[in-house]
Amino acid sequence: MKKQLLTLILLTLNATAVFATQWPDFPILFSTGTAEKETPPDIATITFSVSVFDEKSEKALAIVKKQSLEIINFYFSLGLDKDNLEAYDIDKTVVREDKDYTELKILGYEVNQKFTIILPALDKYTTFMDWLLKTSNLSNIATKFDIAERKQVESELIKEACADAKRKAENMANGMNASLEYPYAISEDGFHSLNEFFGISNPNPPMFKKSQHKESDTAKITYIPSRIKISKSVNVIYRLSNR
Repeated sequence: MKKQLLTLILLTLNATAVFATQWPDFPILFSTGTAEKETPPDIATITFSVSVFDEKSEKALAIVKKQSLEIINFYFSLGLDKDNLEAYDIDKTVVREDKDYTELKILGYEVNQKFTIILPALDKYTTFMDWLLKTSNLSNIATKFDIAERKQVESELIKEACADAKRKAENMANGMNASLEYPYAISEDGFHSLNEFFGISNPNPPMFKKSQHKESDTAKITYIPSRIKISKSVNVIYRLSNR
């Protein structure tokens, strides 16, 4: 039994010589645990850009400034906090005629200004989004829904994911007639040298990403989802002993 156990899961001293990072020279077991929770969102982060193209740089810039001011005024008309509105620097790009990968004469200028707006409550979301969608020269409108207590929820999910990893590890150890001693290492990102050794390309793929609401899903919608999903995943290495 000991020989079989070593064949399946032991990283020997010869194997560790392959890696810059030294792996343990005792039997180990690698387990992944996951946990997720669905919950109603209570925060929305809206991003969008004011984008204008014109032959005249001055005209494009004037239109962007005018519309940006209209957006800011409408935002404040809803009684929203100035600290939750962020307007980025105005960006100007020269647009040239292109032929056979050669830039020719200037066609005009594209002027952009990006906005990020956080709504700490969702009662104004539909009103604000409907207004944005009716406004000219806006592009890349996207919404990310979240919850205010994300850190607390993620902390609980990490605990549940660790418990899930331990349950799986115990089941695997029992199947090998072995016992878990203690967790040797834990990571949310995996153990890259170990992954390569066992031929695992990516044992911990990004969860929902981003909103995870998938954590980082974005949605070009004017309705509020009833629930979003938050997930966590952990990778754990346990030390083993034979029974």
